[in-house]
Amino acid sequence: MALLHLALAFGLAAFADMLSPLGVLATFMIVFGVLRLSGDLFGIRRYALRVEYGVRFVIWFIGEIFKASFDVARLVLRRRMNTRPAVVAIRLKRADDGIATLIGALVTLTPGTLALDYDRDGQLMYVHALDADSHDAVERGVRRIEFRLLRWIDAGSATEDGA
Repeated sequence: MALLHLALAFGLAAFADMLSPLGVLATFMIVFGVLRLSGDLFGIRRYALRVEYGVRFVIWFIGEIFKASFDVARLVLRRRMNTRPAVVAIRLKRADDGIATLIGALVTLTPGTLALDYDRDGQLMYVHALDADSHDAVERGVRRIEFRLLRWIDAGSATEDGA
């Protein structure tokens, strides 16, 4: 489905004489709008939701990286560096090594945090935080990543729809 989406976007961009990155992006969005509106008609609702949630996740995560970068910069540039490092064990909601790997990578990409280990048996991910107000604050941050990632992965499925 993704290849069809890209082919339609490139075809429309070529037809409209807009074969620039911005033109292809614009036609990609137009084709997505058509696919989203006609998702139930063509049976592609799940694909359209995955694209939508994927774009939302990427934009949200980039914002989280910028916020965390400013927080770490503020910590480093203070006259007195008064950090409260902590290692927190967080039980993940889904026992899946692939999802745990993705969450660990996303946590590690966020400045000020580092995924240390994942215990497959207990579904525990150990996360190091540079400055932790509390264990709950670190867990809330990981939970937000986990929730949004699972919403993207499960978009349009029976578990996401509540059926």
